[in-house]
Formats: sequence, C-alpha cells, structure tokens
Amino acid sequence: TGHRLYTVWNGMKNRCCNPNSKDYMNYGSRGITLCDSWLSIENFIKDMDNSYRDGLSIDRIDNNKGYSKENCRWTTLEVQQQNTRRLSSRNTSGYRGVHYDTNARKYRARIGVNKTYIHLGFFSSAIEAAVVYDEYVVNNNLNHTINNVTHKEGV
Repeated sequence: TGHRLYTVWNGMKNRCCNPNSKDYMNYGSRGITLCDSWLSIENFIKDMDNSYRDGLSIDRIDNNKGYSKENCRWTTLEVQQQNTRRLSSRNTSGYRGVHYDTNARKYRARIGVNKTYIHLGFFSSAIEAAVVYDEYVVNNNLNHTINNVTHKEGV
C-alpha cells in the first residue's frame, strides 16, 4: 500500500470489480475490466511504473476496452478530458464536435485543439458532420474520442 501507484491501482480495481463502488456503473457494469495480470498490484507496477511521471493519470486509449498494458497510458488531465465517452449535457446532435447552427440552418463540425476551435464545415446532416470530425481526429492523430461513424453510414 506504500507504493506511489497503489491508489491508482486500487481505484481501477474498485471501478471494475466492486459493485458497491460509486463508479462501478460506468465501468464494471458496462464491461470495463481489469486484465487478469493487473489483479496483482505487483504486475501493474511492473508494467506501468517506468512510464509514470508525477502529475499524470491513468487513461484508457479505447474507452470501450478495459484496463491493460496495451490499452493504458499515462496522460495529463487535459488529454484525459478529451478522451471521454460522455457528451456535454448541452449537446443536442448526439455526436461529439457537432451542433446545429440555427443561422446557417445546417450542422456544423468543429474541434478544439490547443484551446482554439477549428471549423471543419457545415453539413446537411449530423452524421455527415460527425464523419468529418472523426476523420480530422484520425488524420491528425489527436487524443480526442471519435464518434465511430463511417462514410458508409453517413453518406
């Protein structure tokens, strides 16, 4: 319990494995797991201690997958906030980076990068705008969560 990563490990274990945890609903109950190897703190420390730096927190690269060496990294809070499955409570389009512009009467795609918004265009449908948002994230190798829509679905 004295290791600097104990609190991180214990938090992951509780979120994934303890139905009494306040966060279990958003993790364990939706299938987010702690890999078998990491059920032992010694293995977690062996895998993650070398890359840890003060001020960073554990982040799952793919929010739909569990905690494992292959799917975890240490990131800043700013990166972690961009890599989230939750949409803003103000979001009415259902897609990340997309909102309906009442003046243009179209869906607008935009993305925040380095505290600046980049306008990606206006579109007839929300899904078309979401496709462009996703492509921008992927093509620019950004740490943003994508909508997981494709051209085939959107066009």
